[in-house]
Amino acid sequence: MDYKISIVLDKRRKLNNNEYPVKVRLWSNQLKKAKRFTTGMSMMESDYDSSWESDVKPHKLKGKNKENYQRLQYLYDRAEDAAESMDFLDFDLFAQKLFRKASDKTSVIYHFNKTIHGFRKKGRIGAAESYNSAMVSLLKFENQRTKGNKETLSFMEVTPKWLEDYESYMIDDKGRSVTTVAIYTRTLRVIFNNAIGDNDLDKRYYPFGRKKYEIPEEKKVKKTLIREQVSLLYHAKLPYLQERARDYWFFSYSCNGMNFKDIAMLRFENIENGQISYYREKTKIKKRTNKKKISFKLNNVSHRILDRYKTDYRGEKSFVFPILEDGDSPEIIYRKVNNWIRATNQQLKHIAKEFDFPKGFSTYWARHSFSSNMVNMGASIEFVSEALNHSDISTTQHYFDGFEEGTKNELMEKLMDF
Repeated sequence: MDYKISIVLDKRRKLNNNEYPVKVRLWSNQLKKAKRFTTGMSMMESDYDSSWESDVKPHKLKGKNKENYQRLQYLYDRAEDAAESMDFLDFDLFAQKLFRKASDKTSVIYHFNKTIHGFRKKGRIGAAESYNSAMVSLLKFENQRTKGNKETLSFMEVTPKWLEDYESYMIDDKGRSVTTVAIYTRTLRVIFNNAIGDNDLDKRYYPFGRKKYEIPEEKKVKKTLIREQVSLLYHAKLPYLQERARDYWFFSYSCNGMNFKDIAMLRFENIENGQISYYREKTKIKKRTNKKKISFKLNNVSHRILDRYKTDYRGEKSFVFPILEDGDSPEIIYRKVNNWIRATNQQLKHIAKEFDFPKGFSTYWARHSFSSNMVNMGASIEFVSEALNHSDISTTQHYFDGFEEGTKNELMEKLMDF
């Protein structure tokens, strides 16, 4: 890496004790840029000159000069180690590596917190909350296992056996689902990969994969209303709150299974000439290239719901539905969207009980119901995959809950129709 590190005395500002701050200066030849990093150390100019800038060989320094030289050399070595561990020069990452404790390098909790901080900085509040939940759960298990009160966890402690015990603890002791275990352990796998990618962890400590720990597969749960149930829901006479929840569900269902967060984030600029065009919030964050815009025509159902619930037009950038407000921060958007989905799901539960729909009926079922019913009506998996904006057709296949009995019987009749 093309860089230069030096320990400098910042003479631009003298402290009250007549000392100057000691800083690490990192120069990038590629960026043609230098940055100074505050270390918390300070020295008199004479002490700095007689130790670090001295013509005397380091091993011949004595007394205070020798102590000062050792302190500055240790700082220099740490800076070199931090710079060498990076695949490409990044000033922020350099600062993180330089000023962390030695034990942070192999700490699961440190790397979790680093990732969570990165998510929050980018406005990915949902991801930050999800990773934080996983971190808390893993540390709780470690403290239960060791009967201690630890605040950290080393990568070396997380072995395949440790993960198997964690899975048993979550399912047998805590009564949590396999799905939750899968989510939390996949999150931990990302943290391992991040640490290896940062050159903080050797690959031999990686506990996932064949002949090691395999993340449990989530049992596929049916999340589809068949067409008869969709018809029943559409024509049902409901109290206002249930009716509103039903309408938002149908807006998603009739808009190619539009995700509820994307509905909340919809702006007037996304609607033109009876057509909705937008980028998924999920892909805005995760993908920097090949972002695909989703476009489709509004139908009679989506038009009716849109006209009924949309807010007054206050400009192209204003939100369409009365869920969010202009100027909301990422934290407020996360809270408002979650509260809206939670309130909608509460009403959908009442509807499910009234009409004997499957347990777990929720907003997410609109997306699954759209995909499965489209296939049952003859649409190809490829068509549905494009409508859902999936990058991989295997994801779409996961959404498909199987053919209806009527469809299977119809196909069998056609098979024997000579």
